[in-house]
Amino acid sequence: MNYQSGNPAQKVDNSGEGTSNKWFKQRSGLHSRLKMVFPEPLVLLFYAVLIGVVAGYGAVGFRKLINLFSVIFFQYGTHGLSFLGRYNVILFPVIGLALVSTIVKYFAPEAKGHGIPEVMAAIAEKHSIIRPRVVIVKAVASAITIGSGGSVGREGPIVQIGSAFGSVFGQFLHLQERNLRVLVACGAGAGIAATFNAPVGGVMFATEVILGSLALQNFTAIVISCVVSAAIGRIYLGNHPAFPMPIYHTGDFKVYWLFVIAGVLAGLFSVLYIKVLYGIEDWFDHRTWPYWVKALFGALIIGVIGVWFPQIFGVGYGTVDLALTNHLSLSLLIVLLVLKLFATSVTIAAGGSGGVFSPGLYMGSMLGGAIGVTFAHLFPNMGISPGSVAAITMAGVFAGSAQAPVTSIMMLFEMTGDYGIILPIMITSVLSATIAGTLLQENIYTMKLARRGLNIRRKREPNRMKAISVGEALAEERLTMPANTTVVQAWDRFSQSGEWFAVVRNEQGIVVGSVARAQVLEALNSHYEGTVGNLLPENIFRIDEGASLAEALGDMRKHNVTYLLVTREDMPLGVIGSSDIIHAYRDVE
Repeated sequence: MNYQSGNPAQKVDNSGEGTSNKWFKQRSGLHSRLKMVFPEPLVLLFYAVLIGVVAGYGAVGFRKLINLFSVIFFQYGTHGLSFLGRYNVILFPVIGLALVSTIVKYFAPEAKGHGIPEVMAAIAEKHSIIRPRVVIVKAVASAITIGSGGSVGREGPIVQIGSAFGSVFGQFLHLQERNLRVLVACGAGAGIAATFNAPVGGVMFATEVILGSLALQNFTAIVISCVVSAAIGRIYLGNHPAFPMPIYHTGDFKVYWLFVIAGVLAGLFSVLYIKVLYGIEDWFDHRTWPYWVKALFGALIIGVIGVWFPQIFGVGYGTVDLALTNHLSLSLLIVLLVLKLFATSVTIAAGGSGGVFSPGLYMGSMLGGAIGVTFAHLFPNMGISPGSVAAITMAGVFAGSAQAPVTSIMMLFEMTGDYGIILPIMITSVLSATIAGTLLQENIYTMKLARRGLNIRRKREPNRMKAISVGEALAEERLTMPANTTVVQAWDRFSQSGEWFAVVRNEQGIVVGSVARAQVLEALNSHYEGTVGNLLPENIFRIDEGASLAEALGDMRKHNVTYLLVTREDMPLGVIGSSDIIHAYRDVE
């Protein structure tokens, strides 16, 4: 299989064989030799260990890189711009986003934004191919964005960095696509496991969010990568929950109606989060300004907000800790909820690089804290701490925005280390995901892909006939004839081309149907003197290009026809026959 990255230029040596061909054989031969000694599943587990090691050290290195840029901007920068007083922080995001937007534009445009949709798109559309340079560009761009005060998270970059390494490693060995896809997921899960000390959460994130599948052949390798990566993270970052918090009492089951309310509000807020994020991104996209002007404008907004509310800068986990330990007032919780939503959306829209998972946790804790404080005032005898509601709603917002309740439940349990809140988390997460999924078909990650025209749900469909659209199966080149072509002329065209079918167009060039070689030959033998347009059936059934091949086959059986007219908004594009469907089916691995 010829992948798109990293193949060295062909150089002919004295033996007459290209050195890159030899290199290809050596790399693909390595995997083959390993399979001769060990079963392939065991070989994949060995690869998963290597990816876990690299992703673990990558997560640690990325955290340290963020800290480095934070020191550069907020310590050295503060001293260097001390004459500006408290207003010096305005310049930090401006400088940071100016650098990031330039780096991303000229080196790796796919490093822009929150990263996870790009990984999902690579799996669905690009045979799990991710360019090697993404590892470096994403790490540097995201570290600068977060270190300079950009209001984004670090999990998106970690996922993209780990996935990119898994892809590059698989490309190096020239693995089949099905194995390459597993290694990409291994890198994604391992990155999450190390950065949040959440190995189980990393496994569930990779399977539920990235792959959308809990198949055992995926699961086993991902588990190994996450375990190895988390172990390395614990060595360098410490073995403690990402959000250490007091052990809270969540009350008796009779007060669990509060968590039902929290789940409903988390689901509604998740929808608002997605709509605001992409709404502000649309606003920036519709501006005809140069990319650097957009970056400076957005960064200026972030900087001005940060003068009075520096809590919105960066990942903001310190502020989340305050919400979880009941150290924020109701008014500040509400203000930070609104400002973080706006600041995160502007950072992404202006060209920043970073994740949207951590901001979701931040906003979830603010929303939950506000709910908890409000109910503590209204019902002081309930015995529930606002901090516990903050942690539980934090899980709800992630579950709703990502529509991944299982991942949310496992990750928040690991990140807080409190099993006592598991039942409320389950209630809130499932309710939130259900409400968000009802109001929005796409989640915060797939929405970006859907806006590009990529239906990730269909791509993940295990039934290949449902996973391929009619438009994708249309033949790019096909014999075409005007409707007024005579049978004799049509036979001449068929004889010269060797095609079995021809598309028929009217005088305006619009597709009106298809004629088969066998039809033309039969008409010729019958001494028919009409045109191919007259050979078309009276009723030609149509199907939209977005329909699946399974739907097309169903329509063909229903109407007892061999082809359908494919349309886009009632405009004919071409025809699809049973042979096209067979070819498309065989081309999918």
